[in-house]
Amino acid sequence: MNGMRLKKIGKIALWSAGFAALAYFGGGLVAGWILVRPGKRRDYDCVPGMRYGKMQPLTLLSSDGLRLHAWVLLSRKASPEDWVVLLHGYRSDRSAVQNRARFFSRRGFNVLLLHFRGHGSSDPAIISYGYNERKDVKAAFDFIRSLRPEQRMRIGIDGISMGAAAAAYAVGHGDVDPDWMILESCYDNIRNAFANRLETRVGKSLTPILAWPVELIVEQLIQLRAEDLDPAKALEKARCPILVMAGDSEAVLRMVEIEYLYGCIPEPKRLVIFPGSGHGDLLVQDPKRYARAAGAFLRDFAPREPQIPKPGAGTTSVAEPSPVLSS
Repeated sequence: MNGMRLKKIGKIALWSAGFAALAYFGGGLVAGWILVRPGKRRDYDCVPGMRYGKMQPLTLLSSDGLRLHAWVLLSRKASPEDWVVLLHGYRSDRSAVQNRARFFSRRGFNVLLLHFRGHGSSDPAIISYGYNERKDVKAAFDFIRSLRPEQRMRIGIDGISMGAAAAAYAVGHGDVDPDWMILESCYDNIRNAFANRLETRVGKSLTPILAWPVELIVEQLIQLRAEDLDPAKALEKARCPILVMAGDSEAVLRMVEIEYLYGCIPEPKRLVIFPGSGHGDLLVQDPKRYARAAGAFLRDFAPREPQIPKPGAGTTSVAEPSPVLSS
C-alpha cells in the first residue's frame, strides 16, 4: 500500500512539475510575443494642418522591401539643406512627435516624421527595439539626400526611446552619418530594458525568474542575440555631437544606465537630466527645460542657413504623388 501511495505521489509530482514548466515557458512565449508583435495598423488619410510650413505625406521603401509612411514638413524658415529626422518610441507613431516638428520647424529645420516598420501605417513587421528599424532611418536619410544629390545636406536626428536606439544602431552600423543627434530616454542594453519593464509589473523578486524565458523567446522571434541589442556599444562609433536627455524618475531606465550610456559616447556630448520626469515625451513633461537644452545644443552644434522666401517663392518640394524611393 505504501509503495502504491508513493508511486501515486510521484506521478502527481511529475505532472505538477510538467504543468509548471509548461506554464513557465508558455508564459514566456506569450510575454515575448506581446513585446515584439506589430502595433495596430493605423491609416492616415489626412494631413494635419500646421503652422510654419506645409505638411506633405510620403512613402519610402526600406532596403529590405518594407513600405514606410512618413510626413514631411517644409519650413518657411529653413534652407533646403537643413533637415531633422524625428523618430518615435516603442508602440508610438509619428503623430506623437508633432510638437517636436513645430519646435524644429520654428528653429529653421525641414522635418521628416517617420513611421517605423510595425507601427502606424507602415508595413507590419516584428518589432526589434531599434535594431532592424535602423534600416528605416537609412531610408529617411536616403530620401532627404535624393532631393539635392549635388549638395551636402545637413541632417540631424531627434529620437525618443526606441527611436533613439534605432538612431544609435544606424550610426553604429555605418548606415547613416548625421550631423548631430538628440537622444531621449535611450536604453543602454536590452537585458536592462526588459528587466526594468518586468520589475514594474511583477516586482523585483520575480523579475530574475521571469526574465530568462522572455529573453529567450524574444531572441527567437526577432532572430537576434540579446548581445546584439546594445545601443551603448553602438554609440561608441558616433562621430557627431550628441545631446542625451532623460528623466530622473524613469521606471524603465535607471540613472546608472543613463550615465553608462553617456559614458560610451565620444565627445562632443552633453547630458541633461529632467528632475521629476518619467519615461515619456520630455517636451510635453517639461517644455521649458527641453526648449532650453535642445535650443542651446542646436545653437552650438547645428549651424544652419536661415531662409526667408520672397512672396510667391517656395521651398524644396516633394514630388506628387508621394514617391516610393528605394534605399
